[in-house]
Amino acid sequence: MNQANNPQTMHRRGWDRLNWLSTALALGIATLLLISSETATLREDFQQRLATQASLVAANSAAAVVFRDADSARDNLTAFRLAPEILSAQIRLPGGKPFASYHKAGTSEASPFWAGWLGLDRIEYQMPLNLENTAVAEIHLVADLEPLRARMLGFIAVVLGAALFALFIAQALMARLRRAMRRAEDDMVHMAHYDVLTGLPNRALFETHTAQVLARTARGGDRAALLFFDLDNFKVVNDSLGHPVGDQLLRAVAAQLSQVVRQTDNLSRLGGDEFTLLVEGAGQQQAIAVAEHVIQSLQQPFPVGGHELSVGASIGIALYPDDGDSVDKLLRSADSALYAAKAAGKHTWRFFSAEMDQQARDRLALEAGLRRALERGELRMVYQPIVEMDSSRLVGYEALMRWDSPELGEVSPTLFIPVAEETGLIHAFGAFALREACAQTRRWLDEGRVELVVSVNVSARQFYGHGLVNTVRQTLAEADLPPSHIDLEITETALLGAEQGVIDILGELHGLGVGLSLDDFGIGYASLSQLKRLPIHKLKIDRSFVMDILHDSDDAAIVTAIIGMAEALGLTVVAEGVETREQQAFLAALGCRRGQGYLFGKPEAAE
Repeated sequence: MNQANNPQTMHRRGWDRLNWLSTALALGIATLLLISSETATLREDFQQRLATQASLVAANSAAAVVFRDADSARDNLTAFRLAPEILSAQIRLPGGKPFASYHKAGTSEASPFWAGWLGLDRIEYQMPLNLENTAVAEIHLVADLEPLRARMLGFIAVVLGAALFALFIAQALMARLRRAMRRAEDDMVHMAHYDVLTGLPNRALFETHTAQVLARTARGGDRAALLFFDLDNFKVVNDSLGHPVGDQLLRAVAAQLSQVVRQTDNLSRLGGDEFTLLVEGAGQQQAIAVAEHVIQSLQQPFPVGGHELSVGASIGIALYPDDGDSVDKLLRSADSALYAAKAAGKHTWRFFSAEMDQQARDRLALEAGLRRALERGELRMVYQPIVEMDSSRLVGYEALMRWDSPELGEVSPTLFIPVAEETGLIHAFGAFALREACAQTRRWLDEGRVELVVSVNVSARQFYGHGLVNTVRQTLAEADLPPSHIDLEITETALLGAEQGVIDILGELHGLGVGLSLDDFGIGYASLSQLKRLPIHKLKIDRSFVMDILHDSDDAAIVTAIIGMAEALGLTVVAEGVETREQQAFLAALGCRRGQGYLFGKPEAAE
């Protein structure tokens, strides 16, 4: 839309004109009132001064004046010089009532003082007086109006000058105020439609623009694709490095996305790390190409605040009109597809399907039930043995959480743990797991099993920013448990960046005396330099490398490298997912000291 013809701009111009006219009218009225008031004041003051002069003439001249008789009214006996505006004074006979007459130049006709006073040339004032031994005398004064006229014109000039100057100042101030108001209004409009952090369109503008695109697409019988995506590891960055770094990362991601998408596509940030991309006229194949392009563009590390951060993205795709005929339905379909992409392993895309509606309803039910699980006592802990690989001697357990829901049955941890992390329930769940594991370990110690060490999982979100160190310290004290009997297992994603804050937290936990294990090693982000800096005691090889170790040379090479590295760093290695004697023997031969898996025992209740 042309800015000059914009209704908002036209409204502003009309309002500016009205303000200018209102200001000018107000100043004009004030000026006229001021001039009228001054004119009346001068008239009254002048008349009063003439009367005073007449009285002074009579008082000062009474003893020196000689009169003949009443017939000598035309004789001028004495003349006096008065004030500058008084030209002459005469004593005349006979007497009469005092009056003032105002004369136009070139005529003797009287004219009202307030009607056309600029054309007057003089004022004649007559005042009767009684003198001893004489007939009634009369003072006749004649005043020239030129000085009065000059004074009045000067006053008008000053008033008009002041009014014009005031109008100029008022207009300048109003213009400045209008500019400030216009900037504030523009800022408010921008804030209402654009994300403050990234500068991208926000949810409100996204909904408006998408509704327009869908209406246009419907009229033309065309299609459109909505891509809904979030950053796979953003929560880890936010929790580990802090919100300022997270904000910088979001700005960097938004800038990168703005460069790789077409200007005709609508890229928006809905909130948090959630983005949408509306591609008008796109079918399935074009949507796939755009999704893969976005994923590829976000796989590169982002240099943020001195860190090299890798996040990646998962994308859900919904097509119009197949997956929704409105903005709300299309967005919900894309959201459901996004969850499917995350369940597929992240860093990928998925199209919406009818089955996802049921999956979305199932997830809502899962989240609702999970919020009540802890208070209703539906969570419990089970324990899986950890043994010496060469002798199968029991050395400890890993404590694992289970959820038995009355409505949903036994829910897999792979389903409810991610939901607990997303909803923030993981902090309460983690505290419950640590409390139960410490209490059970205390009971085992009381039974004489003094060599046992119990491992408790700590999620990346639980690990940062919520007083994990104090929770561990208090829980150990309440259970009266020596800290050497507890291992905390953290994933590699919790160590993203290995910043000083992370090192400090790990150092505090190490100072408490608890063990620290790096879980699922080999599939995350930990590096040799990080392992060297961190107070880690154990590495747990992910089960994905153990599963095919006898048949896959790559897996065997990876496990061999991990074991050799751990030995060089003085770390204990625990292999997860050991299910056969052949795997046990092979791992033992490679130098793996400990193992865990169904071969040694499934997760069971403590009893």
